[in-house]
Amino acid sequence: LADFFPDLEVITHGGVNFAPYRARFAEWLGGSRAETREVYAASEGFIAGADRGEGEGMRVNLDHGIFYEFVPVGEIGSANPTRHWIGDIEPGIDYAPALTSCAGLWAYIVGDIVRFLERDPPRLLVTGRLSYTLSAFGEHLTGEEIEAAVTAAAAAISAGVRDFAAGARYPARAGEIGGHLFVVEFERGVSDAELARFAETLDRDLMRRNLDYEAHRAGGYGLHAPQVIALHRGGFAEWMRRRGRLGSQNKVPRVIADPGLFADLHVFAEANRQSP
Repeated sequence: LADFFPDLEVITHGGVNFAPYRARFAEWLGGSRAETREVYAASEGFIAGADRGEGEGMRVNLDHGIFYEFVPVGEIGSANPTRHWIGDIEPGIDYAPALTSCAGLWAYIVGDIVRFLERDPPRLLVTGRLSYTLSAFGEHLTGEEIEAAVTAAAAAISAGVRDFAAGARYPARAGEIGGHLFVVEFERGVSDAELARFAETLDRDLMRRNLDYEAHRAGGYGLHAPQVIALHRGGFAEWMRRRGRLGSQNKVPRVIADPGLFADLHVFAEANRQSP
């Protein structure tokens, strides 16, 4: 990029976890002075932007006509959840932001999960989506854990990940156990041995991060090891196009809880595997 844009100074990103793409951008930005900065921009308002380096959080915009409340994720769905304002949030707690704005929103849950790093000034990380949890068998995997494990598995085989989606594979017959399927589109072709190492690292990293998952995987009695299908280049774009969801305002769902939608992706992935 330095050859094409010698004066480029900053690239902003947001909306998805940047970790799986950081290595690719570092390669593209080789020789450039450009920095990357994350922004937390939603249809409901411009919530925060990074004023420091990667991983140091985004500073919340407090003077943009939005009143913020933060509900502990564990209380979502309860009859009377605690609603913290910006003055009494606690670092290290997973919250669901609720926005009230002069545009007409009233305590609207935007669906994200955030975690504060500090209070003065308030800086946060977006760690996932409320809908991005995988717990079909009681394993309670969060989107943050899944994305981190995929990043670690990709690093283990030195292969970038363009996109991925995960979901549950339910047992076909009574008495059998289920598991998870990961459909992954890599930046390059991967061998069968690399794909096996990716799956092993993914499984090991999930066990390290999540005790419930580790307990279910113990001895292979409660949960099969994850299955991974390598999708051919451009596969996710084609799948999104077929669903009428191709475009900048539509993202590949990282965790799919809808059995019908995930079954559709599974059939598509089986028919569009990466060529050896």
